[in-house]
Formats: sequence, structure tokens, C-alpha cells
Amino acid sequence: MADGIVIRELQSMADLNATVALQQAVWRMRDVEVASPHTFKAIAHSGGGILGAESGGRLVGFCAGFAALRGEQLLLWSHMAGVHPAYQGRGIGFRLKQAQRQWALNKGFRLMAWTFDPLQSGNANFNFNRLGARARHYSPNHYGAMRDSINAGMASDRLEAQWQLDAPRVIALAGGQAELPRTQPPAASAMALREEGGELRYQQLPANEGLLIGVEIPLDIAALKRRDPEKARQWQLHVRRAMTEFLAAGYAVSAFQRQGAAAWYLLSKRK
Repeated sequence: MADGIVIRELQSMADLNATVALQQAVWRMRDVEVASPHTFKAIAHSGGGILGAESGGRLVGFCAGFAALRGEQLLLWSHMAGVHPAYQGRGIGFRLKQAQRQWALNKGFRLMAWTFDPLQSGNANFNFNRLGARARHYSPNHYGAMRDSINAGMASDRLEAQWQLDAPRVIALAGGQAELPRTQPPAASAMALREEGGELRYQQLPANEGLLIGVEIPLDIAALKRRDPEKARQWQLHVRRAMTEFLAAGYAVSAFQRQGAAAWYLLSKRK
């Protein structure tokens, strides 16, 4: 590649051992929280895929996935994906996910899924606007208490991204189509959760097939945690309530948008 980034499948123990330091750099994990290279070896040996991004022979990003069943549907579960902080913002994460998508398609998968923190606006923007994912499942405190520096102090709530690998929009985004245009949030009457005058406002909305529902989140949850940890926890509980209620009612997260100091999910019943 022109920028020196090479993406390839990782299979040797030397390759997989290199993921340890990378995990610690990306998530600032303690040793006990790091995924074992031996586990990755088992995944690779049994038909899963561990892909790495290298710069000058150094591992700077990776993703790991394995086959899973959701009901009767076979999918690729993408357990981990990350890029070294010094290499973020260069499009490496996007290239890794697209390489993982192509790997999955070549193996016969049509659906990929993974979980992410719904309060992380950067991840939400990447998953919905860059990749074209949707979400229908919310898991409160998914991993229990986590003590890495990113998750410590809050419950490990997770939203599950579902990536239909051969969907027209996903194909278009993979080919370089621009992100969705930024628009104004829905009218206040269609915002299930919003911040108003520094206070969080939640309202139950009537079930309506055509209603596009907005759920606001903090634009920068990390900064909010440093400034006001209790407010960050309040946000999490409000987002949890809104997501679990509306997803249970048949809605799906279909888009994510940011504008100025605001960020919000859009939920709809459209297929």
C-alpha cells in the first residue's frame, strides 16, 4: 500500500503474541483482561479469522472473529477490533473492517455482529455511518464490572451492531460512498431522550410505525466522566431505559448523527 500499511491474516504464535501489547495500548487493559494469544490461535486454527494491520513490520491494528449462531442464523462474531492510538485517524480501522468483511464473504458469511459502548459517539459514528450497521439488541452491564481505564467507573452496557455484509448500502459505503449528511435532530416531540438546560429529559412515545425516534447521548463521554462522573452514570441509565424500551417494542437503531455539541441515535421500524 502507498502508506505502508499491510493487512494480512495472523496465524503464527509470533503474530498472535504481538496482539498483547497492542491490546494494552488500545484499551489500556490490565494483564488479566487481555485476550490470550492461545485463544486467538484456537480461533484461527478452527476456522476463525484474526487479521492484522502492519506498518513497517509492526502490528498497529487487528480484528478477531469467529463463527456463531443467532437462533438458526450463522454469523461471524467480531470479538475485538482496534488500532494503536498513534495510528488512529488514518482510516486503518475502516480498512481492517472491510478486509474482515471480505474475509467473511469469502467464507460464506452474510452477517457480522459485535458489541460496543453506546455512549461512545466516535464508535457509533463509525459503525452506522462508515460501515452501515444497524442495531436491535441492547445488553445492560454486558461484561460486568470492567477496570480498564476506558470502562472503569460505569456499567459495561453494550449495543449490538449487526452488519449485513451484502446489503446495498454496505456495499456502497465499502466502495467509498460519503457518509450520511448531517441533519437536525428530530423535533422535541420525537426525542425520547434529550438534554434540555443541562437536565436529561425522557419521554415515552406512542408506538407508531412511521415515527423516527431520537435518543441523545453525550458527544464526549470520556470528558464528561472526568468532569462529572455522576452525570455520566445518569446518561447511561437514561440511554439504557430508552434503548431497551424501544428495541423491545420492535424499533431498530437505523442511524447516528452528530451536529455541533449534540449527538443522537435514530430509531425506526423501517426494515
